[in-house]
Amino acid sequence: MCALQAMGGAAWAAPSPAAQPEGKPSVSQNEQGRPVQVAALDTPVTVGFNTAFLYGMTSTADLRSLLAGTGVPPGIQRVDLYMNQTLAGRLDVEFSLNEKTGDVEPCFTAQMLVQAGVDLAKLPNPPDKTETCIRLPDVAPDASVVYDMANLRLTASMPQTYMTSLHRGYIDPSLWDSGANVGFLNYSLNVRQNHARGRHSGRDLTASLRSGVNIGAWRLRNDSFLTSGSGRQTRFKSQNTYLQRGFSSIKSQMVLGETYTYSSLFDSFRFLGMQLASDDAMRPDDEQGYAPVVRGSADSNATIEIRQNGYLIYTTSVSPGPFAITDLQPSGANGDLEITIIEANGSRRTLRQAFSSPPLMVRQGRVKYDVAAGQIRLNDRLRERPNFLGGSMIYGVTADTSIAAGAQASSGYQSISLGAGLNTRLGAISVDGIHSRSDSAGAKTSGDRVNLRYAKFVEATGSNVSVNVQRGLREGFSTLSDHVQRRQNRAGSRWNLGSGTRQRVDASLAQPVGRGYVYLNGSYGKNWDDTSSRSLSLAYNNTVGKVTYNLSYSQSRNVYASWRGGSTARRDNTLMLTLSIPLGSQGNSSHAFATMSRQSQGTSAQAGVSGLLPIEREVTYTVTGSRDADGQYDGSIGMGTATSFGRLSASYTQGSQYRASNFSASGSVVAHAGGVNLGQGLGETFLLAKVEPPVSGVAVSSFAGVETGRNGYAIIPSATPFRGNWVSINTEGLAKNIDIHNGMQLAVPTRGAAGLVEFKADTGRRVQFELRTAEGKPLPFGATVDDWDGRRLGITDPRGRVLTLLPGDREHGEIDVRWSGATCRVAYALPPKVEGENYQRLTLECAQPIPPVLDQDVPGSLAIRKPGRAAPEAS
Repeated sequence: MCALQAMGGAAWAAPSPAAQPEGKPSVSQNEQGRPVQVAALDTPVTVGFNTAFLYGMTSTADLRSLLAGTGVPPGIQRVDLYMNQTLAGRLDVEFSLNEKTGDVEPCFTAQMLVQAGVDLAKLPNPPDKTETCIRLPDVAPDASVVYDMANLRLTASMPQTYMTSLHRGYIDPSLWDSGANVGFLNYSLNVRQNHARGRHSGRDLTASLRSGVNIGAWRLRNDSFLTSGSGRQTRFKSQNTYLQRGFSSIKSQMVLGETYTYSSLFDSFRFLGMQLASDDAMRPDDEQGYAPVVRGSADSNATIEIRQNGYLIYTTSVSPGPFAITDLQPSGANGDLEITIIEANGSRRTLRQAFSSPPLMVRQGRVKYDVAAGQIRLNDRLRERPNFLGGSMIYGVTADTSIAAGAQASSGYQSISLGAGLNTRLGAISVDGIHSRSDSAGAKTSGDRVNLRYAKFVEATGSNVSVNVQRGLREGFSTLSDHVQRRQNRAGSRWNLGSGTRQRVDASLAQPVGRGYVYLNGSYGKNWDDTSSRSLSLAYNNTVGKVTYNLSYSQSRNVYASWRGGSTARRDNTLMLTLSIPLGSQGNSSHAFATMSRQSQGTSAQAGVSGLLPIEREVTYTVTGSRDADGQYDGSIGMGTATSFGRLSASYTQGSQYRASNFSASGSVVAHAGGVNLGQGLGETFLLAKVEPPVSGVAVSSFAGVETGRNGYAIIPSATPFRGNWVSINTEGLAKNIDIHNGMQLAVPTRGAAGLVEFKADTGRRVQFELRTAEGKPLPFGATVDDWDGRRLGITDPRGRVLTLLPGDREHGEIDVRWSGATCRVAYALPPKVEGENYQRLTLECAQPIPPVLDQDVPGSLAIRKPGRAAPEAS
């Protein structure tokens, strides 16, 4: 770059029109006082470059391909694209010669422009969406592009009137991809074994299975769970089976089969039938819903089980200390989460966390809806399975006001709901009320319930506040699930009626404090029969120097009704402090940690070390020692790794009174047109990366352990639907005889899709051609070298050399070399390949080329002509 800048500074410009007689070249002097030719304005424009500025040059340089126009050689460059000063992504952009300007300029595709926020329909000259080379000035005269080659930054400017009004991250539905046709099985297995001294050993197995088939835009899914253990029967439970399809025109998803109702107004329940509901993910980011984050603390290597509506929906293993589960996918929009923490010694703690919809607010003019009809199936034990019809809708009346309405009907049951939401400077707040009428076994009841919801993000302080209040106005109120259960009992007794919720309050706060963060979650519920539940969790984390600490407090209290009358109460209070200190130099992954927990039973403490093992494969480890509240000591060790075929972890704990072991594995098997691949555990939406021709062992960036198999495919376990997902290939570990084109690709999969991204690979032998003239001198710097089929192999360096990759079966052939208007074709024959060689060096003679056009009066200079213009005349 320094040499190029020096040469640019040595270029000579034409004088003003009055400086010389028309048609006559002038004579000037350079810095050394030597005469040089300067063309008059009516002669062809010529630019001369003094190649003496190239240190160590042994030949004349041909710099047209390097210095013409943008200064970029033709080919594909990976650049950071900025549109109107906003980063649009890191893209592989093709630079090619523009015949209109004679410069090498960037080519855009329609997909790139849409990703950058350009509204193609608004452009003065809208391009064809299938066009592969779109020049910005051709579609919008006021548009421009500037390339900063030193920083690999491509800055585009487009008038705002041609930009889309949609939000950042939103991609036009025409670019959404339904993905490949696949069949898959996703599994998560957890095996836990306990042996307590003096008691029988216990073994528990839990496995979740998610299978599916994708054909075009249709998705067939089944969720099942297998549970087994000592002293209990092995059970295989199919939770739901359904067929799903999205409709981009109405921003909705249709589901047929066993699934859960999804309504912002009514409680969720399981049913068999059909549902059509709005899909927020098809809309811009700030109009989407949310999923809950489950937080807690474990005293040991524990298993976490999360249930909703009585069904197990999530299981995983966690290390000692605080944990946060962020990838939970609840069923429906309402229904509390039951979190069970199973410690290494077999003890269990059960927490409850509210999960309900945010305030009933949508943007002006938008409609969010859900419609469902079918047969109610709360669980397999209930014989009562009446049909039902229900739906709800939220409509944005103004920018700050929304209204909501809904209704449900079944045999002997009707309910109607009305509500409104208001966006104020103090936050978003909504109120909705439900009136129900139930006729169950001759017992007619009616009642009302009011819901108050509030949410606020305070930008000045970074606070996130959420409050949900539910109040039953009359004891006779019942949900559709309550009605079905009473029909099953064939009784409308006061005990059954009184078990409904009288009042419920759920609140959460996330607040940054200094460099730390405070999390507060609270819940209180009381039923008509005076049974109640209360829970509170408070956590604060921060860093002092190199020490990271987390202080948390949790409290729960449950009051249960007794069949004999009266009630019983159960309390659980826990105070926990966790410290973490990095070991070694910066970048070392090892940490020492200590945890102290105070409960009503006493105080427990734990200390240990965790990090990565110093081996090639990424393997995590945890070693701990602890003392529980009863004064018993134990030690444990745990290890985990991520591979291309799944994630594995195992732990073993040895105590004075017990020993326990735990093993978990998660992964997938995916069948597709290219074969069958094993992969890590899949999310709802995932990707297939294909390298063609097949190359095994190619790693995918950002996903530890993910790499291609023998068929050239890799399973990328998760992707965001309806959004741009950039997939990049890690080329650092590739063999010397492999090149990957377009090492970064964009995928925009629809919900549930197996998006396919393809990478082109070249395999063969690396060869360095050393090109010389008949006199033995190196060919000029900047000469282009092409294969016989027109494929660009490279550009010569200052010593006339070019390093390239030839196909593996190419033992001989011809290359075309072009420089300064001259061309020659040279035949080559490769010697036998030597084991372990990085590249083969081959010297070739370029015989009898067409001579270049040089400015003979200026030694070491080269006349570069613009296309279509004649060379300057010599004086």
